[in-house]
Amino acid sequence: MAGVGEASLVLGLISSVIAIVDGINQVYDAAANAEGLPEAFREVAGRLPIVQTILASARIHISAGDVDEGSCKAMQPVITQCEQKAEKLGKLFKKVVPSDDASRGERYLMAVRTLGKGGKVESLMKGILQDVQLLADNYGMRITSDLVKELSNAIEDVSEIQPSVPDIEFQDTTFTNNNYGEGTQTISHVQGDQYLATGSSKMYNANTMTFGKVD
Repeated sequence: MAGVGEASLVLGLISSVIAIVDGINQVYDAAANAEGLPEAFREVAGRLPIVQTILASARIHISAGDVDEGSCKAMQPVITQCEQKAEKLGKLFKKVVPSDDASRGERYLMAVRTLGKGGKVESLMKGILQDVQLLADNYGMRITSDLVKELSNAIEDVSEIQPSVPDIEFQDTTFTNNNYGEGTQTISHVQGDQYLATGSSKMYNANTMTFGKVD
């Protein structure tokens, strides 16, 4: 039987993830329509129930003392990571789904840019499903084979979701080539000011520059 402290901590984490996922479901279900939302939102929302089902089953087994102390301790990092992904996913849904149709795409793009490629809704959902799969396959959770198969199918489906944001949106548009000593210096910057100076050279910033040949 798991130690009271370890089991309580794990149960708290699992309950937290279940509550977050339930909140995401409520936000999505409350939306009048899905206009302006990337298709990935609908696909992700459709896979949330399997997460709740397996975590609820895991909670039952842990509460019943079917999972030993070592397993409870070992699974804590996995559930913690799952909780962190669920929180990010929940914030995206709350920020984007209730918005007006016209602003949904823009709000999502702005929000996901702060998280990077790993913060796309489909990426977060895949990570959550993989964390849950790890729990289902290990630690004596006694998850039924049907649920395990459904979970595996969900991971495959999410992996094939059309990217909600093109990867190019996360690429740095700035290129700088620094040259020291003699030689040619090449600098390219898509947007913004340039300030260049070395040694005792003077530095100037100008919106326009005029070059002419001195006779």
